[in-house]
Amino acid sequence: MRALLQGVAAFLISTGGAATAQPSTAAADMAADGPATGLADSAALRATVFGTGTEDRADLPETVPVREIEVDIRGNRPVPEVFWFNRRLTVWFSDQGRPAPLAVVVAGTGGDGNTEKIGVLRAALYGAGYHVLTVPSPTFPQFITAASSTGVAGDLWQDGHDLHRALVQIRAALPGDPAITDMHLVGYSLGGANAAVVKAVDAREGGLGVHRVVMVNPPVSLFSSIGRLDRLFAQTIGSGDAGVERLYRQLYAELANRYVAWNAVQVDEQFLLRAAAGVLQTDAEFSAAIALTFRLALANIFFAGDLYAGTGVVVDPDDPPEVGDPMEATFRALRSKTFADYFDQVFAPYYMARRPGITREELVRQNTLRVIGPTLADDGDYYVQTNSDDLILDAGELAWLRSTLGPRIRVYDHGGHLGNIGERAQIQEMLAMLAGRYGEAGR
Repeated sequence: MRALLQGVAAFLISTGGAATAQPSTAAADMAADGPATGLADSAALRATVFGTGTEDRADLPETVPVREIEVDIRGNRPVPEVFWFNRRLTVWFSDQGRPAPLAVVVAGTGGDGNTEKIGVLRAALYGAGYHVLTVPSPTFPQFITAASSTGVAGDLWQDGHDLHRALVQIRAALPGDPAITDMHLVGYSLGGANAAVVKAVDAREGGLGVHRVVMVNPPVSLFSSIGRLDRLFAQTIGSGDAGVERLYRQLYAELANRYVAWNAVQVDEQFLLRAAAGVLQTDAEFSAAIALTFRLALANIFFAGDLYAGTGVVVDPDDPPEVGDPMEATFRALRSKTFADYFDQVFAPYYMARRPGITREELVRQNTLRVIGPTLADDGDYYVQTNSDDLILDAGELAWLRSTLGPRIRVYDHGGHLGNIGERAQIQEMLAMLAGRYGEAGR
């Protein structure tokens, strides 16, 4: 399997099959707990889980030619043997076969470059005449091992520099020497913030010539957003392992059925949310499923970061895992780890040791779009699409985005987090943004 997420998911399925409790169809235990208060309303939760309804989807090409490419990225750290399968970075390229602008799509937290959401954006962009290059998140396990210079993902600026360096090399390695007339970036969720930083880095260092950026449902403060996700997890699942085990067992049958029926399916957040949609029914259950998808992504980030940083939380730095070693105990240890744990136990110790004098508070402040606020306000080539009920934003952050971007932001009334990707209006307005036509009349 290419990602630890797939290993974790397969492990959950195997342990669920061995459990004595039978998987439920209604998840009655969490239904009694009620919804997660103060985090999201029912419509936002359902939009996040179910996505765009058939009747609202944009008319997109049914098929898009796409080529999988593996690239050796120079400048990354040595790859531990346990990550032998991730030595090269996999990206996907769709060539128009004629001169055209290039649109690069950056995945969200823990996502690779070929998720279902990326497939929707690829079809929209290719149908509009763009070459399309889709790349994984800097928090995806393969990117961490094949392209990261630190191995400790989640620092907005470090990840942005790593992604910029990787894109320079990927563009030079594109097969067929495609004629590229311009270059734009689209990123969703954390990938939106990553894309914004890549453009800022490119303005200083060059190498790509990034023109426009569209951020879809980006966070403002990375640590504010992950704090909300930790609270969502704690309110709906609980901080102990028992709540985690309960949700895994509830989802087991649907996960197993889909895993077997789809055969070598891409185990991404949409796969897990679709499984949840087939089993769960209440706001509390949907909140728990959303929290779980982020927590599984965290497991990958935590494992790799702990291994590279040598912090010894779940990986013994004196006895790191080797190919073929059993990983069940590690997976179980990772299940209860929070984003706050990652920050406190891996991220902060690593970066504070390498940035003399920096405090934890300064690390938090550095990992926010506010750091490039003046650039976002003054450069007319940055755009944002988000939702008024996005789970990862609070009211103050949404207000800051509105005031900073002005007519270059589109805030939809509903959609939760990424729940309206693929809607007609979202696709039409994203394409208008990339063409520099959005907001001409003001909004």
